[in-house]
Amino acid sequence: MDNKSEYIIEVRDLVVKYGERTVLDGVTFRVRRGETFVILGGSGCGKSTLLRNLAGLMRPHSGQILINGQDFTAMSDEQRIEVRKKIGMCFQGSALFNSMSLADNVALPLREHTRLADSTIEIQTKIKLALVGLGGFEDYLPSELSGGMKKRAGLARAMAMDPEIIFYDEPSAGLDPIVAAGLDMLIRKMQSTFNLTSVVVTHEMASVKLIADTVCMLSGGQVVGMGTPGTLEQSDHPFVRQFFERRPDEESDSRDEYIRSLMGLDGEANS
Repeated sequence: MDNKSEYIIEVRDLVVKYGERTVLDGVTFRVRRGETFVILGGSGCGKSTLLRNLAGLMRPHSGQILINGQDFTAMSDEQRIEVRKKIGMCFQGSALFNSMSLADNVALPLREHTRLADSTIEIQTKIKLALVGLGGFEDYLPSELSGGMKKRAGLARAMAMDPEIIFYDEPSAGLDPIVAAGLDMLIRKMQSTFNLTSVVVTHEMASVKLIADTVCMLSGGQVVGMGTPGTLEQSDHPFVRQFFERRPDEESDSRDEYIRSLMGLDGEANS
């Protein structure tokens, strides 16, 4: 297959199990080269498990993940390492090494996986930190940074090897709305400037509307909606509509009604 085909990632009938429990059940989708693809869903729907499989951090029970036309799931560990060199990963907690400066954190992939001279690595590191608005912070430790700055540093490290794809795990988690919006715009800037393919796992609707070209909606380990944010807002699928309209489920209504009834009984007993 042509490595420059329209779709950089293809997921085919992916099944992932933890013991006897099926977490992903026949997930299928394609990610276009250069787009921001958002995986959306509630807690426990399989978003993070799907991301770990896409990044090669675990292997599925069955199905295929093709990256640039190559079957990622069928590769040896050595072959997967080579593919992952063109993939950046932004972890939810940034995953920076606290004992290392920002410069050393960002330089680590270059020192581990390339034979570049130290002077070249230093220049590359400064460029990557400047790209995310952290120029001049090379000598700072992660403990000296705000939450938003740590997220940006994590992105700089993900960009260190000039990847084709970046995976983001809940990038806005724990940030206030203003900082989160700034990070969303940075994700968009990286995607448009470098023609990156961005795959973002989130449940933050505000972020989805800012960054997503395509949204893949998961529920119960299955794809229940696919399209632009605007398309999904008009979906007839009950769960998709409930999620976009932020309506509680019937169980919550029943639980609240039960609590109110108990309070009423308590009131009668105490009168």
